[in-house]
Amino acid sequence: MTVLPALPKDNPAFRRVAVVAYTEYAQDPRVRKEAETLAQDGYQVHVFALRPRRGATPSHLGGVHIHYVPLTARRGGKIRYAYQYSVFLVITTAWLFLLHLGRRVDLVHVHSLPDFQVFCGLPLRLWRIPTLLDLHEAMPEILAARFRKTPESLWYRMAAFLERVSCRFAAHVIVANDGIRAAVVARGLRENRVTSVYNSGETTETTTSPEDLRRLFDLPSRRLIVHAGGVNSERDLETLIRAVASVADQVDADLVIAGDAEPNYRTTLFKLASDLRLQTRMHFVGPVSLAQAHALMALSDVGIVTLEANPLTHLAWPIRVMEYANLRKPLVVPKLRFLHEMLGDAAQYYRPGDPESLARAIVSILRSPESRQGAITKAAEVCRRFEWARMRGTLLKIYRGFEGPNAG
Repeated sequence: MTVLPALPKDNPAFRRVAVVAYTEYAQDPRVRKEAETLAQDGYQVHVFALRPRRGATPSHLGGVHIHYVPLTARRGGKIRYAYQYSVFLVITTAWLFLLHLGRRVDLVHVHSLPDFQVFCGLPLRLWRIPTLLDLHEAMPEILAARFRKTPESLWYRMAAFLERVSCRFAAHVIVANDGIRAAVVARGLRENRVTSVYNSGETTETTTSPEDLRRLFDLPSRRLIVHAGGVNSERDLETLIRAVASVADQVDADLVIAGDAEPNYRTTLFKLASDLRLQTRMHFVGPVSLAQAHALMALSDVGIVTLEANPLTHLAWPIRVMEYANLRKPLVVPKLRFLHEMLGDAAQYYRPGDPESLARAIVSILRSPESRQGAITKAAEVCRRFEWARMRGTLLKIYRGFEGPNAG
């Protein structure tokens, strides 16, 4: 753990916040943006996060103090996840307790997954320290999607139970969108105890030149279709590859995939591209920084977001939708419940898992981009409601509610 600086003696209202997140902090835009916002507003912020799988481990970033739990996350089955989550919970509970004994913690902000991570704040209840729970996703829907569990299954019911008790333990619940908010309210959480703070899709790092990246990654000067984000089966990049391959003789565009890929899934994608004779027009650039991802997306001629259809994605509001809308790219997204409800005619839709449906949308946009100007404007208007200037105010209002003479 890093050395803790002394509190300013001339500022008795100065507040210390402990942020706990089972994530690689530097690469998690939501956790990082919220933590840095608090630091900019005068809070002293200590983040407890996973040790990165690669790269540097700075102890300070954007005014935030970072403590690395000696654990590296790996995807796997239910037992693997349960083990990793449990180890992280035990370690962060102990560290929080020690931090509080050394220099008082005024509030704990826990990011899920997992929901039960909120109980790392249990020992601090002795001092009436409140804990916020920030739900990035809905755990029951994750189990339903990734492990094909039905609402009647024991695992699903356990996840729903843990979600309920975790939310009830928290002093307040923050969720990443109104789709998740509706789900947790339907499962019994009172509406006045949950607030939506959307991901804004605005970059927090120094702008990287798109053309510099084109040269760095040796990308062609012709049109590009870019995916920059997670590279796993839930993103359904097979559908994107098949769609691009089917229109290769109609539009002159290459596919760029950037992100940290699961090894087996990456092998699957390369084999598919080879089978479809697309390997010379698919560029896999590997993991990139947030700023580089944003710059690569700026090179894309169309803002495509692919997802498979499952209970989780029907609640999803991907940050890439916001990023592409902010970049004024015409949107092509899967026709999923919450996405369609939010965007309406501000996007063009394809049937999830249907490459021909996606291919038609790609051709339509690339052949007549001027016809999508109205939709681009509407998408920007939708996303403007969630720009960080507004979401920042919502987040800080929640924090202000725990300040004052009666707080803590």
